[in-house]
Amino acid sequence: ILIIAGEPSGDLQASFLVKEFLKIAPDTYFWGFGGEKMQNVGVNTIVDVSELAVMGLFDVVKHLPRLKKIMRMSLAEVDKRHPAGAILVDYPGFNLSIAQKLKARQLKVGYYISPQFWAWGEKRVEKIRKFVDKLVCILPFEKEFYAKHDIDVDYVGHPLVDIVAPEMGENKFREFAQLGDADFIALLPGSREKEILRILPTMLEAFDILQKKHPSLFAIVAAASGVEESVEKLLPKNDRIKLVSGSTYSALKYARGGIIASGSATLEAMISMLPSVVMYRIDPLSWRIGKTMIKAPHIALANLVAGDRIFPEFIQNISPPKIANEMEKILFDDAQRENMLQKMSAAVKKLGSGGAAKNAAEIFAKLFF
Repeated sequence: ILIIAGEPSGDLQASFLVKEFLKIAPDTYFWGFGGEKMQNVGVNTIVDVSELAVMGLFDVVKHLPRLKKIMRMSLAEVDKRHPAGAILVDYPGFNLSIAQKLKARQLKVGYYISPQFWAWGEKRVEKIRKFVDKLVCILPFEKEFYAKHDIDVDYVGHPLVDIVAPEMGENKFREFAQLGDADFIALLPGSREKEILRILPTMLEAFDILQKKHPSLFAIVAAASGVEESVEKLLPKNDRIKLVSGSTYSALKYARGGIIASGSATLEAMISMLPSVVMYRIDPLSWRIGKTMIKAPHIALANLVAGDRIFPEFIQNISPPKIANEMEKILFDDAQRENMLQKMSAAVKKLGSGGAAKNAAEIFAKLFF
């Protein structure tokens, strides 16, 4: 089976899916696009996710020749290997293009982690109807959206429910991060270098404003694997700002509040019951075009799941003082904090009780065998 993940988050989710699939059909051979996580469960990766990471419209245009070359090489491998089918994981720009070519070769195509066409680009749903045999979604409101377009879709719950848990106890984490018993906030600036460059400096400015009013406060910057060096270069000389890697879920669990880059990290914060604000920034051209297409009422996935703006959102033109002001309310206004915690608790229940990867593996096994 060909499996394609184009980003680190997709690499992780695909690895869980493959692990569960192999329990059902242990003789299955997976190959395709992925990273270290997929390689660790036995996937033969012919393209690494690091070659595919693009961000925003300008990046896509800039790297189009390279992506087309990867597409041609991949299809040549398909013609040589004759897979039973393909599982495409998120990454819709590339995956829907290759889905069309795979269907032309009479292959069965499954899609895991459905494209967010409910937010933008609803006309592109037609491509899924034509080129995807089975769509599996992980957000509760997606099934109704795709079903109304006559697409064969199942909702399996969100895989993060099984994943998000602290890597260590609170005392050990505090010792590891040299925090003592002080309050701290978690800063999650994203997993891609360009994302971090656009977002982290603003997060740090907001923390600086907060710390001047609350000198005992710490900040933990939780760096994704592979971008620690890029994060470290941006950190000021401040002994109350700590960089950690490999213990993000501990930081989310034990922090008093968070400033989170929009994306799946907002769901991780919500599952961790961390009161947070959300921020994001992309290149100006992509934003000018994208904001005319976005139909969703919220940007943050956590807010979309909740059906309410439980996490304040700061998008594109971001004011550090305004972020600091919202964070102060979250940290020190008990009534506002408790209200947010209650809404988060209700929203987390919508994500299911676990077993998303196992459920998806069972669905795809029926598709292929």
